[in-house]
Amino acid sequence: MAENTAGSNEVQKTKAKMSLKTIIILLAVFLLEGGAISLFFVIKGGPAPAAGSDPITGTERNPEKTFAEVILAENYQVVNYTVGRSRIMVTLEVAAKVESEQKEQLEAEVKEHSKEILNTIRIVVAGADPLDIKQDPKLQVIKRDIKTEVEKIVSEGLIQEILIPVWQPYSDE
Repeated sequence: MAENTAGSNEVQKTKAKMSLKTIIILLAVFLLEGGAISLFFVIKGGPAPAAGSDPITGTERNPEKTFAEVILAENYQVVNYTVGRSRIMVTLEVAAKVESEQKEQLEAEVKEHSKEILNTIRIVVAGADPLDIKQDPKLQVIKRDIKTEVEKIVSEGLIQEILIPVWQPYSDE
């Protein structure tokens, strides 16, 4: 039995020495990798500045783009019957935001297709979910749907954004 304990002590000593060697090698590799990565970031520089506005002055970096607005519907009333027996009346104004260079083109197309555009707006608002009508403060779903449908009528990609400056829903009971 005494021989077993002596042999196991030798095995434990060699294991401890191997562990120490392994730890030293791993530590050296980690230090080399860390140094290489740090050197890379020092040479490369910091992160690239993000596109957008200047944080100090608050002005945009691309001021050459100017936009104009074209009225699509003014004081337009739409009835939404999707609530059941009660109905929701919505009085709204809809405008399209477009680049200034393309304003005349959009105005001509809106004038040419005015009734079709009004019908499209009526269909979108009449078929909208009542929660979108009453509880969505930004009207994101309705704006997106109107933009998609109006772009099918006028040139696609012409409209940058749909604006709804007047939105007055009320129950008609």
